Amino acid sequence: MADVRAAREWLALAAVNLGNFVTPLDTGIMTVVLPTIAADLGGLQYARLVLLIPLESLLIEAAFMPVFGRFSDAHGRKRWFVIGLCFFSLGAFLSGQSSTVVELLVFRVVQALGAAFILANGRALIADTFSPKRRGLALGLHVSTLYVATALGVFLTTSIVSITALVGWRYIFYVSGTIAAASIPLSVVFIKESPKTQGKRTDWLGAFFLVAALGGTLFVLTQVPQYGWGNFSVYVQDFRLPFLNIYYYLNAEVTIPLELVGLLSLASGILFVVTELRVQSPIIDFGLFRRNRMFLSTNASAFALYTAHWGTLITLSFYLEEVRHLSILASGLLLLVEPVAVACTAVVGGLVASRTGSRDPTIVGMGIAAVALLSLATISTTSGVLYLAFLLAVLGIGVGIFAPGNTNANLGSVPPSDRGMANGVLGMMRFTGQSLSIAIGSYLAGDFLLGQCFGKGCTYTPGQAAGALDIYFVVGAVIAVVGIAFAYFGRD
Repeated sequence: MADVRAAREWLALAAVNLGNFVTPLDTGIMTVVLPTIAADLGGLQYARLVLLIPLESLLIEAAFMPVFGRFSDAHGRKRWFVIGLCFFSLGAFLSGQSSTVVELLVFRVVQALGAAFILANGRALIADTFSPKRRGLALGLHVSTLYVATALGVFLTTSIVSITALVGWRYIFYVSGTIAAASIPLSVVFIKESPKTQGKRTDWLGAFFLVAALGGTLFVLTQVPQYGWGNFSVYVQDFRLPFLNIYYYLNAEVTIPLELVGLLSLASGILFVVTELRVQSPIIDFGLFRRNRMFLSTNASAFALYTAHWGTLITLSFYLEEVRHLSILASGLLLLVEPVAVACTAVVGGLVASRTGSRDPTIVGMGIAAVALLSLATISTTSGVLYLAFLLAVLGIGVGIFAPGNTNANLGSVPPSDRGMANGVLGMMRFTGQSLSIAIGSYLAGDFLLGQCFGKGCTYTPGQAAGALDIYFVVGAVIAVVGIAFAYFGRD
């Protein structure tokens, strides 16, 4: 009987991991294939819109994960995990049928909402399935799977660029949509439904304010480095519904004033806090941060780590291709070192966390990441490729040791009925940190790499580019040190 139960647990983990596999696979692919999409859907003058494709997913996932996590606590995590897979698969197939960049951005919203449901419930379902002694290892395997998917996405896109050009970028979406669809029956069969807490109602008004506040703020922070506090404009000529072949001829220009969005986001944030302090079942229980030291520590340290390091691969890709003049294939293979190192180390980090029950591995992992980021701040125009690979490996080792133990501690710090909420908040911290990391990189390296020079023909010297990159890594190292303090805060 015990063997049957254990086998069912690992089959449930496999189903959850396969369902979660599609979101980081999509992230890895999008980091490389965007220029191909821009060229096919109207030319490189649409590159600024295409850059919103991965950012859009981050914003939606960060804003909706706490909402969907709390909602699933009350209505069943398995059910909404499966519904998320359906949304993701539908959005992927619609995206593959896009004929314009605007259509692709709209259909990616459907895909990102599905991803938010998947991510909000995946780790909570793992925590529901495994006992505390085995949960760390299961979460380590889960984290490892996510980074394998990211690495696979980057590798496939960089190594088969000629095949992508031959068969078309649309098949990338069809593949991810098929994987999501294939994981639906496995999830239905092997994942056990979580207990439903019917007494908890979803605060939809608070959810609206949270999405408006967080989504608007992150959009402004990521766009201001490129456009200042002016207007973000998009021209929409027509819109087609795939499969039905229904066309809407809009012929309109949509203008988004970033300054107004910033003010509305601030107002929404204030209203969200006021609302959450007054309702019985808040989306985010702010009192939990005050009462639960571990919950505060795990969320703050995760936010710090992902803010400190997530933009590393994007900023280094510009450095390798624009400053060092490496090919896309060579750059992609070098950047694979970091996610591969995370994938290899996360299993060990999860196993140690399970056996010791200690926060020390997360503190050590954060410390290793801080040292790696500070060392990356020494790179110049002549830094060796092996030296960069070594530092990326060290960074990956730090993240791999940190992530499973921190997630295990976070989900173990709340009652089972609140795991969806806890996982949603932790995901919000993770994706918000990732978005801010990209914004920091864009702002600090603005005049040299990602900001005012992008698409405007201005010039920069290799030394300026390397110097801007060094500043980014110094800031990341400082943020990681702050994360160490938060991780130590929850050590006991």
